[in-house]
Amino acid sequence: MDGKSFIDELMMDVGKIQNLTTDANLRSIALRWLRRVIKDISARHPHWTWLESTQTFPTLNEIMSYDLPLDIDLSGHKLFDLRQYTTPAKLVYISQRRFDELQPDPTIQTGAPLYYTIFATSLKLWPVPDAAIIMYMRYIKTIAVISDSETSTTDIPAKFDEVVLDGAKVHAFKYFPEWGDSREQKQIYEGGVLEMKRDNNISLDSENFSYSDRDSAGVLKEYPYQNQRIGS
Repeated sequence: MDGKSFIDELMMDVGKIQNLTTDANLRSIALRWLRRVIKDISARHPHWTWLESTQTFPTLNEIMSYDLPLDIDLSGHKLFDLRQYTTPAKLVYISQRRFDELQPDPTIQTGAPLYYTIFATSLKLWPVPDAAIIMYMRYIKTIAVISDSETSTTDIPAKFDEVVLDGAKVHAFKYFPEWGDSREQKQIYEGGVLEMKRDNNISLDSENFSYSDRDSAGVLKEYPYQNQRIGS
């Protein structure tokens, strides 16, 4: 559903159909409610499959650092798969601290990259590439922000439009208590979010995303990707 339709549906649901096109202030408030809900939903799961995105890029000879995609979610480590097809190999994530410990001067060793780390908005590869190597990454992108327009859409699948509307009504009923019971509406919304999680987890059941690093004793360990943090 597009942004304009979301606002129209919300205003009809709360009994304000007469204000659909005449009350610009109410439409603006409704848009803020919808944006809050969409942002809340995006933060409710570390790996919504409908926020997955991909990017390929070539490395450059003796260049270690590369820019991350502009739309990557920087709230946590949301780059969950990085591969190169020259060797081929799936690169292993290690923390920035471990990256520095392994090779204080990472430019000394070159070759096909086997490890990567993330610092701020940069991706660092090691060994440093010694040729143009095609890299393939999968990551979680930042959810789109909607506007009051027919061309503005959200990343949330259409089958969950009602969940978005239910969440917006929680805010509406808090703002205008005479419109409805916000606590009862909150329960409806939370039930919808739970169903979204169940639906999402079905598609993740067969996948196991993890990264490797060594503990203080130098033993290689596997950790769930959602525990990673950019700049750690």
